[in-house]
Amino acid sequence: MSIKIDRIASNFVKEISYILANEVKDKNVRFVTVTDCKVTNDLSYAKVYVTVFDQTKIKDTIKALNNAKGFIRNKLM
Repeated sequence: MSIKIDRIASNFVKEISYILANEVKDKNVRFVTVTDCKVTNDLSYAKVYVTVFDQTKIKDTIKALNNAKGFIRNKLM
């Protein structure tokens, strides 16, 4: 990847982490850590990798993240 793409992916990790920690109201998203982000060369697609602290609530947390993805996309724009 190019340096520009790497920098954008790094900024995505920081911004999404901030949004999840401070702006998403769902309590199931509280203990989520954004670990990595892969961005395509044309910047049309980003795959975000997360870890969940409470292993017993993985399904609830993934469901909450899927419900909040529109909000997160809007905040990133």
